Amino acid sequence: MNYRMLALSVDGSILKENGRMSRTTKEAIEFVQDKGVYVTLCSNRSHQQLEKIAKHLKINHELISYGGGLIAGKADKPLHAARFPVEMARDVAMELEHFSCQIVVEHEKFELTNRQQQPQNFLGKMTVSLSESLFSQSVVDHLSEHIDLHRIEPIRFRVHFETEELKAIAVKHLHERIPDVRILDLRLDQTIYISTKQATKAESLLFLGHELGIRPEEIVATGCKVGDEQLLNSVGIGVAMGGSPPSVVSASNWLTRSVDQNGLAYMIKEVFRKQMKVSLL
Repeated sequence: MNYRMLALSVDGSILKENGRMSRTTKEAIEFVQDKGVYVTLCSNRSHQQLEKIAKHLKINHELISYGGGLIAGKADKPLHAARFPVEMARDVAMELEHFSCQIVVEHEKFELTNRQQQPQNFLGKMTVSLSESLFSQSVVDHLSEHIDLHRIEPIRFRVHFETEELKAIAVKHLHERIPDVRILDLRLDQTIYISTKQATKAESLLFLGHELGIRPEEIVATGCKVGDEQLLNSVGIGVAMGGSPPSVVSASNWLTRSVDQNGLAYMIKEVFRKQMKVSLL
């Protein structure tokens, strides 16, 4: 079997915990690109963040960002976007406004956040959680009204709570009030991500593959976080990085070394070493 696409998660596959990328990893990605394999990034990060990483890796085509919410080479020219309808986005914001939380409305061109009067220790936690954004966030007093007035169709909500208990209550409330949303809890802190049910890494990757004429069995994908299970189940080779949660390992059919042990480079050399150069034509 010749594999024609390689979809790479970022944190824990390409980037180490300190945010750095090893030269070995970069060289392995260049090696597989030289074989004609279509390499893309598939991540929960924003498109702007992935663009910076892709530039370093000399990847100049479509990327899958926001956990599958956006497929785009350029943010202003998306191939596909799984957006919230205005009314659903308004309702999500309205329900969240009942809770003490920091809400970030994510669009590929801008971000909005709510104005909150919070204890100082919570503000410090929020700064850590929200610092992943490359946007200058516009602060809005009433997000639900703003969304409705300006007819905003966001890609995702990023929400940070003061405690795990409050997060659990809010998630249960949202599932009851707005069942047609997907809530991703990476279980790293008190943050959740809310998107449409269509916004998954697996569906977006298969959509991109279909557009390129690449079958699912011709795709290799890596994963290492909660939420990557469906992605690894949907491709020819689903690779779990060393140190992945048990659910991710169970969903994979290949367990490689950790990112600190250059597991991505090891996997690439093992899978693609003997493969002849492929073409998308």
